Amino acid sequence: MVVVIILYGFGNMGIAIAEKKKETEPEKPLLDDFSPNPLFSKEPDHLLPSPPSEGQILGKSQQDILEPELAKLNVEATALLAAQNIPGAFELWNRELRIRRYFGLSQEIAALNRVGLIAWNNSQRLYIKFITERLDQILQKLQTEKNNNLELWQFLGLAFKNVRAKNQALIVYQTLLETANKSQDILAEEQYFNEIAQIYMNWLDYPKASETYEKLLELQQEIRTVQGDRLPPQPQPATPENPNPTPPPSEVRSLQQLAFIYEQIGEYLKAISVRERLAGYYANQPNLFPIPEIKLAIGGNYEKLGQFEQAGLTYQEAYGIATSIQQFDNASEALGRLGKLYRSQNQIKTALDIYQAQVLVNQQAYNYYGMMNAYDQIGDIYLSQKAYQSAIAAFQQGLALAQQLKYREDYFVKKIDIVNRQMNQ
Repeated sequence: MVVVIILYGFGNMGIAIAEKKKETEPEKPLLDDFSPNPLFSKEPDHLLPSPPSEGQILGKSQQDILEPELAKLNVEATALLAAQNIPGAFELWNRELRIRRYFGLSQEIAALNRVGLIAWNNSQRLYIKFITERLDQILQKLQTEKNNNLELWQFLGLAFKNVRAKNQALIVYQTLLETANKSQDILAEEQYFNEIAQIYMNWLDYPKASETYEKLLELQQEIRTVQGDRLPPQPQPATPENPNPTPPPSEVRSLQQLAFIYEQIGEYLKAISVRERLAGYYANQPNLFPIPEIKLAIGGNYEKLGQFEQAGLTYQEAYGIATSIQQFDNASEALGRLGKLYRSQNQIKTALDIYQAQVLVNQQAYNYYGMMNAYDQIGDIYLSQKAYQSAIAAFQQGLALAQQLKYREDYFVKKIDIVNRQMNQ
């Protein structure tokens, strides 16, 4: 019994010593919005006890010694992040970033970009704020010194873009755009216009995005006209037989984006104009594959404008081209939209013919789901006309397909029941 008491006493003493040690080494408080930016700290680091003065760069030999240590900090921070120790991970990354500023702006911006992207992907708003503040300092430094190192500006623009600092990213890319314009570097202008447009798109600023894409398209057409086949990829030259040559892929992407933007802001006539231009490019090429979807989108724009006749004609175009290239899904989609359009205009017989044609198109594609939906529409039309036997026949066809698909079986059973009840009233 005495031995047990003695051991118990020693155990308590050990706990007391551990607690005393814990008291003498308090944990660092967690950072918050009111904390000073750790990236601005002048606190010495045991990896670099005597850092150079502000603005000075370490010699190459010192950088070579520190590089493996900084790589190790990054590996350890990544492991802590994986273990959900976010404060611990970013404490190590903050150490790395503080030391990186003595490696020169190029390396520091690259490190800020890397860690900033990690912070964004892990929703770490506070660390994004700290990194953005340091990037702001660098931007002001470049502006004050009128630094014309394009590589630094490009790195900085990418870093601001990755931490979603919209205004700063725009300042950087506008500066780069002006520089490219002064030096008449037309390809660089295209790149920076595209960056600016994407930033506006990311922030859903569609009016500004449309303005930028309009300018970008003008520039891309100028590139195609002035430099022609000297630029990869080579555009098709315009000829009397081919007045709408295919533009380079970058120009096609700009047109697609512009059509999307116009649609988002309700500028449907402009969206139609851009899409007709795209369709015109493709119409003169051997591959007509993109045209049916473009025509479907144009038809949808006409519907939103209330121009139903024009919408119907466009859907017919989409159907004709889609069937000619055996694009049965888009052919079925075009017929489905046509049927709905004619039905809304109370042109019942025409709508019925279209849905029956849709069944045949889907049969060719072995699209049982499409056939089932077409029979559903046919059954509804016959039911609205009180043609009960024809309605039951259509719904039974739909039920047979639903049973094969094991989908919506109860729906068609109920439809048949509704028809039977109406017949018996």
